[in-house]
Amino acid sequence: MLRFCVRMVALLTLALAALGVLVLSYAGKAQASSQEPFHFLEMQLIFLGGSVLAGAVCYFLDYRLFRRKWVLWALAAVMVAGLLMVFVPGLGKTVKGSHRWIGLGPINVQPVEFVKLLMVVFLSAYLGRVGALVRRWKEGFVAPLILLGAVALPLLLQPDFGGLMVVAGLSGAILLAGGADWRRWGALAAVGALLLCAVIATNENRMARLRNERDGQNYQTLQAQVAFCNGGLTGVGLGRGMQKEHYLPECHTDFIFAVIGEDLGLAATGAVCLAYLFLLLGGAVIALRAPDRQGMLLAFGATLLVCAQAAANMAVVTHIFPTKGIALPFLSYGGSSLLTSFCAVGLLLGVGRRALEAADAPERPGQRLVSLR
Repeated sequence: MLRFCVRMVALLTLALAALGVLVLSYAGKAQASSQEPFHFLEMQLIFLGGSVLAGAVCYFLDYRLFRRKWVLWALAAVMVAGLLMVFVPGLGKTVKGSHRWIGLGPINVQPVEFVKLLMVVFLSAYLGRVGALVRRWKEGFVAPLILLGAVALPLLLQPDFGGLMVVAGLSGAILLAGGADWRRWGALAAVGALLLCAVIATNENRMARLRNERDGQNYQTLQAQVAFCNGGLTGVGLGRGMQKEHYLPECHTDFIFAVIGEDLGLAATGAVCLAYLFLLLGGAVIALRAPDRQGMLLAFGATLLVCAQAAANMAVVTHIFPTKGIALPFLSYGGSSLLTSFCAVGLLLGVGRRALEAADAPERPGQRLVSLR
């Protein structure tokens, strides 16, 4: 069962990435300039090659190395520094009043995408290191809270409320799965939610967007609904949909799910949903069969990172959630999301590999005691 799940997760990841490239081959062409019609496709293929390589490195990497104290400090420093770099003049890039990107020549890097993955790695390693001490005030609440506060502040200043909610929700889920006191973190989550609502309520731009969502006046979601209606059950045909012709903004990034729905219909969108569902189930099996506590939390967090973002993106496109810039893992155009998604799957499969090795290796006297130290 475990071996089957490891293979299934790997195949589903590659299948979703291949579908993303296929759709971008024409959706990206419609969005690109006439001088460079295949710009987005070419960049995505470059991103995909680098992401597969990075995922392979994560697969063979011994995740237990992250438990070392200096590595934990380095991970924390990288997360905070990456989020602060967007404010550096000449390096950070501002789009529509938001400071969320680092400009590296023709490539824009979004640090929050990497912070999501690094937070999973950090918390799984930290909780694996402290063990049962997670129930204590200092180890289980104060120390993680300091890091979360250091990450949350730059996200508020950018501002990136969507990224903040993803990081906070992901961190809370890992902490609770790791045995942290749910009463402390539940109270903090309630206070944080109230403060976030207060911040949004005082932001006229955010409130205007929420009012548009409430009144059904959001242009992107309306066009996405048109795409799904046009597609019906089997779609209008590959590349024949009209929404990609500048009717649906950002159709090659956050709203690529609507392009799939128009061109290939409910059959294809249903298959995509099933792919993420089976990826979730496969990740759950790997997490439950992990050889140690750190591996279990790492597999749980990596699976949640990919599948929760996929669910959130599809909920936005189908007008269940308010519009927010959340990429669809493996399918949306963008190097940051693609790289972190493949690294997350690589770490997940790495946990599965170690679980298979532990299951296949003959157990020697004292071996289990050594592995639990």
